[in-house]
Amino acid sequence: MENLHVETPIEADAPENGTLAAASVDQPRGTGRESRAVPEDAIIIVPSRNVVLFPGVVIPLTIGRPGSIAAAQEALRLERPIGVLLQKQPDIDVPGPDHLHWVGSVGNILRYVTSEDGVHHMVCQGTKRFRVLQFLDGYPFLVARVAMIETPEDASNEIEARTLGLKARAAEMLQLLPQVPGELIAAVQSVPTANQLCDMITSFADL
Repeated sequence: MENLHVETPIEADAPENGTLAAASVDQPRGTGRESRAVPEDAIIIVPSRNVVLFPGVVIPLTIGRPGSIAAAQEALRLERPIGVLLQKQPDIDVPGPDHLHWVGSVGNILRYVTSEDGVHHMVCQGTKRFRVLQFLDGYPFLVARVAMIETPEDASNEIEARTLGLKARAAEMLQLLPQVPGELIAAVQSVPTANQLCDMITSFADL
């Protein structure tokens, strides 16, 4: 499957006004706070104000809150993925477990850069969906034990027919959008399963 690349940076949690594949990473700045080790069966969480990360999709994220920066840098240090959870209310600056949806996606950090003006940017690739089982205390960022959500692959004739129809409608929609690269339309047509197709289309559709 070809991954969808979104070129415009998305402010995942900028203040209001897997296996890690670090292709290019600037050295993160220290947080000045030490925390106990993150358990192997837990994942470091980065809350998102307005972005949903889907499996198989690559998106750029801008992070600005201290907790999110600390979380991303610790994940880089440990060479572990992050979990991206959407906030229920985007205007909350310090979200806790009750402020988040408990289903999200695991994301490998492909690139992490701190710009000259101090803004932190990362490029993440979604891998699997997960459901939070329990948030853990004692960290300067959110950490949760999670269960991966396995997606069944239904290859019935009806699903295959609906997949072909969805590919056709997606191609028509993309042709109506300005400055859509031809590679994106080709990527949609090459997606092998209905699940992957739905994730890809939802990620770029303005819903």
